[in-house]
Amino acid sequence: MLRFSQNDATTLIESHRDELLGFLLNRVNCPDIAADILQDAFFRLTQFESETKIHNPRAFLYKVVGNLAIDHLRKTNREQTRHADETELADHADTAPSLERQLYSQQQLAHLKLAVSELPPRCREVFILHKFKHYPYSQIMRELGISENTVLKHIVKAMEYCRRRMLELETDNTLDP
Repeated sequence: MLRFSQNDATTLIESHRDELLGFLLNRVNCPDIAADILQDAFFRLTQFESETKIHNPRAFLYKVVGNLAIDHLRKTNREQTRHADETELADHADTAPSLERQLYSQQQLAHLKLAVSELPPRCREVFILHKFKHYPYSQIMRELGISENTVLKHIVKAMEYCRRRMLELETDNTLDP
């Protein structure tokens, strides 16, 4: 099995560096990308294995570098095409939710309000402060004079209750004609 050692790959690339950069710049029009492709070529050479001897290492190196440049150009073209398609879709897409979606959201909000109103008073107060008014635990603790552990217990209890009630209300709603 024939392989390029790191030293072989370095020597081959360094001996043709200037001409390879010129070759790549004609294809990719960017010195940074050309340098990246040369780095990729080094990696490819060190990973290459062959059963037969390479008679012209310079030509082989140009083939590797040329293929990497083509891969880069194809990838760039795909990304530009995808971006253009996404932009076109975004330009034509109706971002307003459908009437059905709006009604469903209003219904879910009504279910959530009902579930929250059914919570015990202190639990409801902690839940509203944290989830709707975005108070941190420390502020809730100070305002209500309770421990962090109590705040956590109320939030967990409220979340579990609301989740269960929302599911019940959704199920009830789908059963009603």
